[in-house]
This record gives sequence, C-alpha cells and structure tokens, in this order.
Amino acid sequence: MEYKREYKKYLTASVLDTANNKIASSTFITAFAVYLGLSTFAIGIYSVLDTITNIIQIFAAPIFSKIGQSKFVVLLNYSIYRLASVCFAFIPFISDDISIRTTLFFIFASIYAITGELGYVLFVNWRMTLLRKEDRTKFTATRNIFKNTIVVAFSLLMGVILDYYTKNGNELYGFLILFTLVFIIAFVDIFIRIKTFKPNVEMQPVSIKETISIPAKDKKFRRVLIITSLFIFADWMKKIYLNVYLLRYLNVNYLYYSILNIIINLSDAIISKYWSSKVKDRKWSKILIPSSVLNVTALILLLIGNRMLIYILPLIYILFGLGSSAYEIFDSVAVYENSKEKYQTSYITFERFIEGIIVSILPILSLALPKDNIEGIKITFIISIIAFIILTMYLVRKNKTTVKEEKADAK
Repeated sequence: MEYKREYKKYLTASVLDTANNKIASSTFITAFAVYLGLSTFAIGIYSVLDTITNIIQIFAAPIFSKIGQSKFVVLLNYSIYRLASVCFAFIPFISDDISIRTTLFFIFASIYAITGELGYVLFVNWRMTLLRKEDRTKFTATRNIFKNTIVVAFSLLMGVILDYYTKNGNELYGFLILFTLVFIIAFVDIFIRIKTFKPNVEMQPVSIKETISIPAKDKKFRRVLIITSLFIFADWMKKIYLNVYLLRYLNVNYLYYSILNIIINLSDAIISKYWSSKVKDRKWSKILIPSSVLNVTALILLLIGNRMLIYILPLIYILFGLGSSAYEIFDSVAVYENSKEKYQTSYITFERFIEGIIVSILPILSLALPKDNIEGIKITFIISIIAFIILTMYLVRKNKTTVKEEKADAK
C-alpha cells in the first residue's frame, strides 16, 4: 500500500461523502419537503431523523464483528444509502395527497438514515486505522475545507436554479436538477471507494451488551460522552425548526437561503485549520468553549433581531459556521482516540447510540410547544441557549480540574 495515494483517495471519498450529506440532508431536502406540503412538525422530525437513527449503530459493532467487514457488503450498504437520497425525486409523480407524500418521504428518509448509520462506523474505523495519528486532525480540517467549498459552489448554483424555475412556475424542475447532481456525486464517490484500499481492521467479537457496557464503564470516555451529549442536544434543539423558520415564517427565497448555506459552510472551512492547530495537545476546551459562546451569541441575535433579522442572518450564520467547525474537529478525533484499542467500533457506535437517544427526545419536547407558529420555534432557540451555557460551565469546571491535576503531578 502506498500511503500518500490511499490518503488522497480516502480524503476525496470523505469530501464527496460529507458534501453529499450536507446537500442531501436538512438544507435542500427540507426545502423540498416544504414544496411537497409536509407539516412543520413532520419536517422537524425529518431534520433530526438522521441523528435519531444513530440508535441503530448499537447493532453495527456486534453484527460486523461476527460477519466481518467485507468490502462488498459495506459498499452494497453504502450504495443503497446513497441511492435512497435520490428516491425523493419520484414522490411528486406518485401522488398529490399530502398524507401519501409524507409517508413516502419518511420511507425513503428512513432507508437513507438507517443504511447511513450502519455504514458510518465502519468507514470511520477504516479511515482512522489507515491514517497516522499526526495526520488525523489535519485530515479532518482539510476535508472540511474541500467539503465546504463544494457545498458553497453547489448552494449558489442551486439557489439560482431553484429561484429561476420557481419564478417560471416550474419549481419541480429545479429540484429534479438538484437530485440529478446528488446522484452524480454519489456515483463518483462509490466508484472511488471501490478502488480504495481497505486496511486490515482488528476487531474484537462483541455482543450488544458489551458494546454498551465497555464504553459506559470507561471513566476516561465518560467525559467525552458528556460533552458530545450536551453539544448534540443544544445544537439539534437549535436546528430542529431553523430551516422551517427561514422558509415558512421569514419567507426567505431560495437564493438567499442558498447564500446563507454558503456562508455557514464558508465560515466552517475558513476556521477549520485554526481549530485544528489549537488542539494538537488535545485540550478540547480550547475550541469547545469558544464554539459554545459563538452559538449562544448567534441564537441571541436570532431572538432579538425583529424587523432587522432578515439583514443580520448572514452574521448569524457566520457564527453558526465557526461554532460547528470546532465541534466537528472534536467529534472526528476525540471519540476514536479515547476508545480502548480493538474496541473502537464499539465506542463509536455507543457514542452515536447516545446521540440518537438524545435527539429522539427533541420532537417529543416540541409537542409541548405552541403548534405551527413562530413562538414555538423561538422557544427551541431559548432551550438551545440554556444547553450551550450548561456545556460551557461543564467545560470550564473540567478545565480547572485538569489544571489542578497537572500541577499536582508536576510537584
């Protein structure tokens, strides 16, 4: 195996994969759901469905520890995952009934989410096994830069196309172009993965019970788990109805919607290298505390914007992008590096399992909020602010404890 060549293949495939995740997830698919006529609550469930199905990952480690990580099986699962994201395009041709459209929408979304979760942990494990430790944060930062560049270009193009066809009364044609481009990116991604080297992964046979108990009992891993849990709750509470808020209540047009998507991804890309350089010593509070502060600032602006809100949305999205970039670095590296050797798959799946449980609570919580109006959505922003503040307090306290421990060890 030639390391540099395989590194580039893994990087290219990872860029296309994460770019397609951005394109074929909440941003434009939510816009398509609005076009189909789905309710605000249904769209809210969809926005968190991909993370809710993280629960399924708890079965991935036991299954693949028994049947082995066959490249054919993994790529077959991945191909179904990618093709499911294109199936949404057929819904308008099948029925005009909102109930039928909603049912079909969630069938395709569920297939997409489930197959994505089953394959996620394996690709992460392959990549981390191949990459040298000193290259891991650099890989993540570089991937984010290229990924966001693709998303920026795609978003601008689709914003113009969707606005053009909408103004001419052919909104559906614009979305069909969207799904065609998603299919092309997916096809190239799958082809590269077929040609990519699969490293030998040593994986201990584990049961579902062990997949839960081994990481759950690990005190060192518990800190990572608390941080991810708090961040995921805060972040998804912020995002659950954000796109609906823009499209349905602020009446943002597709071009402006695309520009906001560009801004968040561009700010993510620009800051990614900086965050990566700050945590070479793996002291994650250096980037996670600023991330929480940036998110809280953006959410406060989102709440108090009033009539000026439409004009300060770019600033808000810059802050969101800067904040999410820091967490992506942490999430891509910390979970794996704080796992016991040969049990990395179990640790990753357990962390995603906890994420899924946390996010599945959000739609249930939202049922207690005012239905289908702007006040209910603003309450989700307030809850998100509180959660980010709690996370910041936890990080500050843990940081002080770590400093005291280091001083004690020095003596």
